[in-house]
Amino acid sequence: MASSLDDVKQRIKARVPLDQLIGETVTLVRRGTSVTACCPFHAEKSPSFHVYPDQHYYCFGCKETGDAITFVRKTREMSFIDSLKYLASKYGIEAPELEESDFLKRRRGEQAVLAQMLAAAQDFFRSELKTARGAEAKAYLLSRGFTEETIEEFGFGLTPAEGFGLVKHLRALGFREDDMIRASLAVVSTKTGRPYDFFRDRIMIPIKDVQGRVIAFGGRTMVNDPAKYKNSGSTPLFDKSAVLFGLDQARDAIKDKRQAIIVEGYMDTLCLWQEGFRHVVASMGTALTVRQLKLLFQNTKVSDVIILFDGDSPGQKATLDAVDVVLEVPELNVKAAKLSGGDDPDTFVRNKGSDALGVVIGHAVDLIDASIGAKLVGISPAAIPSVVTRDFVPWLSRVEDPIKRGYLVNRIFGLTGVPAEAIHRQLRSFTLTPTHGARQMVTPPVGSVSDSAAGGDRLKVLPTRALTPIEKGFLGNLYFATSGDIDPGVVGGFVSKELMLEPLWEQFARQVIQCHVEGVAPRENPALLAAYSPEEAQILAAITDLSPDTFATEDRRRSLEKLILEQKRANIQQSIALLKRQVQVASSQSPQDVPGFLAEVMALTQSLSALERSLSGQ
Repeated sequence: MASSLDDVKQRIKARVPLDQLIGETVTLVRRGTSVTACCPFHAEKSPSFHVYPDQHYYCFGCKETGDAITFVRKTREMSFIDSLKYLASKYGIEAPELEESDFLKRRRGEQAVLAQMLAAAQDFFRSELKTARGAEAKAYLLSRGFTEETIEEFGFGLTPAEGFGLVKHLRALGFREDDMIRASLAVVSTKTGRPYDFFRDRIMIPIKDVQGRVIAFGGRTMVNDPAKYKNSGSTPLFDKSAVLFGLDQARDAIKDKRQAIIVEGYMDTLCLWQEGFRHVVASMGTALTVRQLKLLFQNTKVSDVIILFDGDSPGQKATLDAVDVVLEVPELNVKAAKLSGGDDPDTFVRNKGSDALGVVIGHAVDLIDASIGAKLVGISPAAIPSVVTRDFVPWLSRVEDPIKRGYLVNRIFGLTGVPAEAIHRQLRSFTLTPTHGARQMVTPPVGSVSDSAAGGDRLKVLPTRALTPIEKGFLGNLYFATSGDIDPGVVGGFVSKELMLEPLWEQFARQVIQCHVEGVAPRENPALLAAYSPEEAQILAAITDLSPDTFATEDRRRSLEKLILEQKRANIQQSIALLKRQVQVASSQSPQDVPGFLAEVMALTQSLSALERSLSGQ
């Protein structure tokens, strides 16, 4: 299905006249190979919005960029699929892939049944809380500081005393037992083979999606159960990694406040909500995910996020682990607020009050600095290099994007004083073991034929990611070029300064360039691949085993020049995105640094504009 969607996406992008589509919204003026207009995404008096012949647009003012599909999604607030359907219909493009299959229709119907069942269960739980038996549970909630209004507004409930109470109730309403099991409302007894209630002797809290539809439950035990809290299992409606508890209630407050607080548990959320922190949501566990952060941004467009996890060791570790996740959502400026000792937000605000919690939130610091700094607390200066090797290098090795990795290395250098190049050298000595996927230090082999060609830096380091299209095109053109087809000095400088290949591929590129320096066609040089182990040669086969026709070109130098420009453009775009984030951080922490960052952004933007013009002339 994914490949089919990609096919129809490419077909639509190729056939939709982007300038005509955008021209329905703004007045376009042709200038050279592009057309310009006042940006439809932000107010401006002089045009900085450009539509290019390769069917993409870019605004030099607000940096909005995209294609026809992106334009429809943003201007009409449509989903990806709906945008494809709209454009296919508008321009008469056949797209049978977008027609809903019988399977999808059936699944949609099944999900509707589960939603109806969960709503019925919610009504049943709420009615149980209002019985005589519910008095004890109500007293507990009131003792926790919850008001009658909060109990009603968030739909607190109670499971029946009988282990089959909910199952019998839903069966009487006409729901099927297998659907109860699929909705995580019932489980099958291993003794009798019959379903019984999944939740028993618990205060119930409904978990809702962004639209306010009940999709799962959380239960707080009323007896001596080691599992104090219990959530629904994964269902067709509920995936914990893609849900933020309370987002349906907090969405408007987050938009108004322009800030979101993320806590671990739903009790934390409910307690803080009642104390006036209406812009709080919960990850329902310590593992914050990319899907949760994207859900938050897509529904609120918030930029400032405070992570307020528990003050215990798991909570603080989760705050550190969140850095890997946050780097995948650069639209968010994420800070960390630290609670002392074993406090969680719930107990902290009940014991010390909302004003004290406001002070803690106000002292939140940049998540990356907090994460790095937490590892250095109590460490003597002499031990810092060991901490960098033991804790930071394995962490950095999991960050695949070289720009992000370099950014973090520089932050570590600033906080520890360990030179960035020393950290990079250690990173190059990490690899993935074939069996366990864990990263470990390896010793560089010596005496290899390729030592001199690789500049004496022969490392057995396996790549941790696939080649990008630009990298693959560049290496393929180098490998299949004949003597005299390229300028070794130009491509060598590009490899050193711009390409950021992983060590194995960088070494391969340098050896291929050395072949050209010596006037030998790389693919006709048997000694080139002989220097590599079978495992390494198998990875290099992503280039060497391809047909020369894959990289056939009438002008090899021009093809390489275009790839070099495309990579430089990608590097500048990534640098601009990182600088913008630094501007956001500096605005609140060090305003004096903002002008310098903005000057760098402007300079890079001008360079990007020049590159765009060069590429359009290719």
